[in-house]
Amino acid sequence: MELANLSGKIFLGEWTFNVIELSDIDLYSDYIRQTEYTPNLWTSNFPLLWAISQSRIKKILWKIIDDMLVTFGYLKSGFLYLICLPVGKGDPEAVSKVVYKALNFCNKWNVNLESNTLVKVVNSTQLDFLRKYDKFNEYFKVVGWVGLEKHFSIDKLVSLPGKEFESIRRKINKFHRLYPTAKLREYENTDFNKVMDLGKQWSNTAGEKYSVIFDNVYFYEIIKNYSALNHLVLVVEMEDKIIGMVSGGALPTGQSWWCLSKFMNDYNGLSEVLIIELAKVINKRNPSIEFMNAGEDLGPGGLRIFKQRFKPVMDLRRYAIYLR
Repeated sequence: MELANLSGKIFLGEWTFNVIELSDIDLYSDYIRQTEYTPNLWTSNFPLLWAISQSRIKKILWKIIDDMLVTFGYLKSGFLYLICLPVGKGDPEAVSKVVYKALNFCNKWNVNLESNTLVKVVNSTQLDFLRKYDKFNEYFKVVGWVGLEKHFSIDKLVSLPGKEFESIRRKINKFHRLYPTAKLREYENTDFNKVMDLGKQWSNTAGEKYSVIFDNVYFYEIIKNYSALNHLVLVVEMEDKIIGMVSGGALPTGQSWWCLSKFMNDYNGLSEVLIIELAKVINKRNPSIEFMNAGEDLGPGGLRIFKQRFKPVMDLRRYAIYLR
């Protein structure tokens, strides 16, 4: 069967899996809220998981194993692996045993493939939790990934205090001075084509700074389905043209994330305005949110430098987990 046609329940060997659907968003939220470790991995957020599953080369599957919700990646090649740690109530031993059971099944399924089965990404706070299980190192080996996961303080992004945020304040003030007719507002359905055009322009201009653009696969799906995904999208409009957008919002973890940003690179300060305004709207809607997860920093380059200007309060290392 073509991967694009997979939906509902599917059978891989003796196990039954569910292909992720938009209607699963509440299920994921419920399990995430019960989770005993910090489920703050950027790549495990539901809108991203669902959007990635709309591609022709990868499907996201889920299965309940020992009362925990386990998320799998299933590639066109037939390779099966864990996207992230299971979510749901469970101490370090319980989580580790579910991971062990799931990876063993993946190993059997992948027996004729060359790649090693893995949990693709965990961050350092999650790894610290797992290592509280005294047999963790007997069952698993850990390999580090390049890059860091950056988390910003919402309070600091809203107030921009002191010298550390002086350059951000200067950029924002310059933008408002140079472009007084620019209007920041929430996205509407009628903006869709303009935002897609912005995405294409960004890829051809600002996007050229980055050697790999990871979000092209899911940009269309998240914007198209933002409402069903409980996703916040802001746009900057000037003279009937959308010149920038940013998305993210609150998460069932009790924190928030910055998911997407696209902007025309010839408007000085626009990118800074987008991020700070996202933080302000998140704060206004829920003042109890402390952090905004900005996702992976994959090492040297313009995006790493740009994110660093917002002064992350947590830089979390990322790891993959394999069976011994």
